[in-house]
Amino acid sequence: MKILGLGSIAIDRIFTVDRLPVKDGFSNIIDEKIYDGGSCANVINQIAMYGGDTAFCAKIGDDESSKIIKKGLEKSGINSKYMITKENGISTSTIIYVDKNGDKSILTRLGDCLLNLTKDEINKKIFEEFDILYTDFIPSDACLYAAKEFKKRGKTVVFNLQVAPIVMKGFGMTDEIFSELFNYIDVFNISFSTLKDITGLSNLNENIDFIRENYKYNGDIVLTLGSKGGCVCTADDFIMQPSLKIEPIDTTGAGDSFIGTFLYWHYVKNENFEQSLRYSNTAAAITCTRKGARSGPDLNELIYRIKEGF
Repeated sequence: MKILGLGSIAIDRIFTVDRLPVKDGFSNIIDEKIYDGGSCANVINQIAMYGGDTAFCAKIGDDESSKIIKKGLEKSGINSKYMITKENGISTSTIIYVDKNGDKSILTRLGDCLLNLTKDEINKKIFEEFDILYTDFIPSDACLYAAKEFKKRGKTVVFNLQVAPIVMKGFGMTDEIFSELFNYIDVFNISFSTLKDITGLSNLNENIDFIRENYKYNGDIVLTLGSKGGCVCTADDFIMQPSLKIEPIDTTGAGDSFIGTFLYWHYVKNENFEQSLRYSNTAAAITCTRKGARSGPDLNELIYRIKEGF
């Protein structure tokens, strides 16, 4: 089972602060580090950490951030031959402030590469070579094209919506694209808080019904519920797993670790939803106890933590 990531990739500069910045406020920087990041790339990295067969496609530049990005892919064992490089381009980077409670605030410098990937730049071989497309639809036009091509071939398409559609509009998402993409995806991953931003509703079942009815979507919905855990809503079933109690240090990348773990165990290892969610919750909990978006466990640690009851 070969998995391709198509979407966001970046460098995260994480500053540990005594309090999150506010208007006209003052914060002390306790520590600073540079990490590989980008939500879509984080998910693929987590799958690769378990030994999954992965590759990534995105457009980057040739600046210092771009060099770090390429080294990060190579270090993780993620195939980078489908990456596109723009001469004199600037890759996407973020500044993340994290306080003592693990809460965060994120600033993004998009650069001039990530959102400028076109469908013509995508190597058509990916449609035949890979079994699963994982995407956060950044940039939207290129990702929609890829989703259509994967779907034509009867392959699996997974979409993770990290932020509300109104924010995604800055990444090229339109209302028309958002509605259309549900025709091509098999798994819709989203946090409950983001889902409520879309629907304006508070009840879990009402939110699920809203997606089913308004977008005519009958595929699987994988929901992260924060401190309450995670769940999978199929067309005729509902499976939930509670979260683990932890003292978070940095919640950056927890959702990415969750869905990356879920995809590996459910699609690569053919585990059922309940067991896959159990692994996912554990991986997300581990990620929250460390700094950096790619601080999830490898396969040995995950299995050990599961056996020990975390």
